[in-house]
Formats: sequence, C-alpha cells, structure tokens
Amino acid sequence: MPTSWYQAISSIMERVMIEKPSSVLDVGVGFGKYGVLLRETLDIPYERYGKEQWATKIDGIEIFKDYRNPLHNYIYDVIYYQPADECIDSLGLYDVILMIDVLENMQKDQGIKLLEKLLLHTKKALLISTPINPGQQDGYMGNMHEATRSRWTPIDFACFESEFFMHPILDNKALVVKLYPTETVRENNAAQRVADDELIQLVGIPHDSDKKLHIAYAMPHRVLTGGLKMLVEQIRWLKSRGHTVDVYLRGEGGSALPEWMPVEVDNDIVIQGGDLFHRHIIPCDVIIAGWYDQIRDLIMTDIPVMYWEQGSEPLFGEYHGIIATAAQRESQRLLFSLPAALASVSDFVADMMKKRYNRNSIVIPNGVDTDFFHPIAKTTDDPIILLVGNPYLAFKRFSLAISVLRRLWDKGEKFRVRWICQYAPDVNGSPFPIEIISNPPQDTLALLYASADILLFASQFEGFGMPPLEAMAAGVVVLCTDCGGPGTFLKDGYNSLLVQPEDENAMLSALERLIGDKELCEKLSTNARLTALDFSLDKSYTKLEEVLYALKEQNRHEN
Repeated sequence: MPTSWYQAISSIMERVMIEKPSSVLDVGVGFGKYGVLLRETLDIPYERYGKEQWATKIDGIEIFKDYRNPLHNYIYDVIYYQPADECIDSLGLYDVILMIDVLENMQKDQGIKLLEKLLLHTKKALLISTPINPGQQDGYMGNMHEATRSRWTPIDFACFESEFFMHPILDNKALVVKLYPTETVRENNAAQRVADDELIQLVGIPHDSDKKLHIAYAMPHRVLTGGLKMLVEQIRWLKSRGHTVDVYLRGEGGSALPEWMPVEVDNDIVIQGGDLFHRHIIPCDVIIAGWYDQIRDLIMTDIPVMYWEQGSEPLFGEYHGIIATAAQRESQRLLFSLPAALASVSDFVADMMKKRYNRNSIVIPNGVDTDFFHPIAKTTDDPIILLVGNPYLAFKRFSLAISVLRRLWDKGEKFRVRWICQYAPDVNGSPFPIEIISNPPQDTLALLYASADILLFASQFEGFGMPPLEAMAAGVVVLCTDCGGPGTFLKDGYNSLLVQPEDENAMLSALERLIGDKELCEKLSTNARLTALDFSLDKSYTKLEEVLYALKEQNRHEN
C-alpha cells in the first residue's frame, strides 16, 4: 500500500537524524508521509518554514504514477515516476536513502541488486524497513507492484555492512535496517587482499612436520561462550600435535585460561593493569588474536598475526545502542584493513568479509569431537526437546522458541524441554516440563545432548553454529533456522529440517512433523552423524595447522 506502519516512525526517523543529512532520496514515496516527516525535522525547526527557504534536498522515486497528489508537488523537490532500478543510475549522491516497506514487493535477487545500486548513490546510509511477516497482498488501486513477493530477515543483509533493529508491532515486527556504503573501504584494502591471496597459495604446500610451531594465543576473556570454547579446543589439539602454545590474557587473576575447560599450555600469562599484549609476547612463530580489537596491539611485534573470525554480533549488524554503532563500525573497518592474516569459520563468513572489506580469508571450520559426542539408546517415551545457549542473547531468539513450544503444548503434544545455558532464564509459568542446566561440567555435555531427541535452534544469524553440529554428532535430530553459517553442514530433509528465521508457524509445523514421523527422525539422525564425522577435530584443525605453517613461511619470505 502507499503507506506504512506508523508505529515504526520513531525508530526510522531517529536513525535518519543521527546521519544529519542535507539530502535524502525516498524510494517508494507512496502517499508521501516520509517526505513530510523529513521536511518537518530537517527544515522547519531551523526557521525555514516557507518552501522558498528550504535547504534540504528531498527527492523521491515512485513507480506508480496514480499515487501522485498535491503533497508530492509541495514537499519533494523532484519525484521520478518510474522504476527505481531504471532511474537510479542517472541520479547523483544522497546522504541518506530511504526504502520503507518496498523490499517485500520484490523477489530476493531483484531486491539485492537494487540495494547494491542504491548504495553506490549513498554517502552515509541506506535505511530500510520491511515487515518480518508481511501480509499477503495482490495489489492496491490497480498497482500490482504492491504484491507481496518476499520476506526478509537480518541474515538476508549479511553481505552488506549493516545494523538492524526489530520494532514490535502487535503480533508482528518491523525490521529496520541501515546499510552503509563500503566501496572506499574495499578500494583501501586492495594491498591487503594481495597478501591474503599470497597466503592462500602457500596453504597446503608440504612442510617439515618435524619442525613444530611456537604459537601464541591472545585470549579475549574467560567467560563460557562458544567462541572461546573453540579457541581452547584449538589449543588442546595443537598441543596434542607437539606444538608449543602460549596463552595471554589482559585482566586479573592467576590464569589466562577458563576454569571450565582446563588444558595444558607451555606459558600461561595474565597481563595485569591493562598493559598491552605486544610488550609481553614471548618470541614465537605466529600469534592468533582471539578478538578483532586485539589486532592493532598484536601487529606491533615482528611476529605474523592471524585473526579467526567466528561471526561476531556486530558483523551481522547486532549493536547494543545506536549511538555506539558508528564508532564500532569504524573500528571494524580499520582493524580489518591492518596487515594481519584473516581466517573465517565458514564459507558464509568468508563471503561476508570479501564483499564488505575486500578481504580474502581462509576458511577454517569448527570441528567436533565425534568420540565424545556420540549417539546412545533413548530411554524415555516423551521426546526431549533440547535448547542450547545463553538466554540473554537476543539474536538466539529463545523467546521465539519458547513461544513455539507453548503453541505445540497447547495443541496436545507431550514432550519435555532441556535447556543447557550459561545463565538460568526465567521460565516461571511454563506449561510444559522444563529442565534448566546452567554451566554443566564439560564432561557431562555428551550425555545431556545424546539423551535428547530434537535440538531446536532458532537463531537469527550464526557464523557457524556449534550446538547443531554437536547435536548431529550425538545423533540428535536438528531443527534449525537457515541462519547463515549452519548451512555449512545442514541440508534440509537430508540431515536436518531448516526453516526461515523468525518464521514461527513454519517452526511449529516442522516440530509437529518430527514428533509424528519416527521414520523421518531415524533418517535425519543417521545422516546427521555421518555429516558430523566429516567435521571431526582432526579434519578441521589440520587445516588450521596448514595455515599456521603457511603464515610462518610467508613471513620468512617477506623478511
């Protein structure tokens, strides 16, 4: 329709005003509501009441000429009544481009191409709003361009530098997304891209395995997270291969390693008082940064540095507070341009790094211990549905999972829920039996997984997604959102069931299907275990070892 949700106005206009635009292009003008709001906020407060006084350039694009009205002529400087993809190439640059409730009227591939074009004409930000669950519509006033053709969630914008916000509206949400132009960033990273390509050429070249490596890990923290767990697993595996491994942490206390996952290392160093890493690093062959904001410090040594990107929240546009967003984005841009090697946990993350930052990263996937995680015989009649993760991370969407489970229970299905988490959630009033297991000892995880029947994983986005892979190794059936990284190993209908993020109805239907179809569950469980065997620790971390040898060799050539 030629209008949009009034409830989202505050979220949209607040994000426009942060950019302080002097020029705006409104794509999909409709009735002209945002033209009025823009004019009122960008001109009227500055005693520019008459049209002849207006200083802000506000143009529009509207594909349907019959929406034209006197408001268009008065508020906008120019409106182009033609398709956006046909006229945008002839237009100039705008500080901000708006695209409110337009994307859902396009096919996904058409929408992505238009966004790419619009960003070439954007100085500061391209701001989009689209319903998470768009109503089905065939047209409006004879305008068939209003037909609903697609549904968008945060993961659909992963190839762009972005931030997103979900604005609740009744039983729906407006997905508000800001995309940022990165063409200059890509051009500035051209030299580092050459170094990336050189390193890739060196990976896999035979090396003398008798010459063991000396590796330093800069740990990000000691808190129980999936990302830190994977770093510790790498350290354990590298030690088992005979390499020397030192660990460093800036903080307080006696050990740089977490208590919840002990591992032997050669040097365990806690840097007190906020001092810098590079002043304490013992000479070694390579340094691995545990977090991207360590890169600037670590490259001040003469030792090659590698950062392994696992898919951090800011990378997917999840920021906590819109004021801090710009500073964090600038920090990411800078740090990903520095002369450090870059690895990614999945092809999905590697593609993000290439499209945004022009960095060609090496994929080092996570591995799972398929001896530790393994299937067992089930002993209960009612299925156990497993949830895994921190209940206070919004992008994990446990609130959505709980809503689905409530609806499933209300329909008469009988089941139990087991939630393995870092912090106990508030589940008072749950109609179904739920077992909360907070911070279980790591050696008990295998049984907790394997005795469950179905893993429900509802994330908006993931760089890789270890819980689904661990569940697969344990023979647990996986129901997962198609949220990026898990696509590395999940195949819908073969080893799992996949649904689109935020699609509560599809998730409910898939759960009902699994509970009612034992033959399907047996098939998915068998294929899941076979898939997990292809992601064993040895297969995954042999690639890590090859990259570290190649990084040492590249450094030798350069020096």
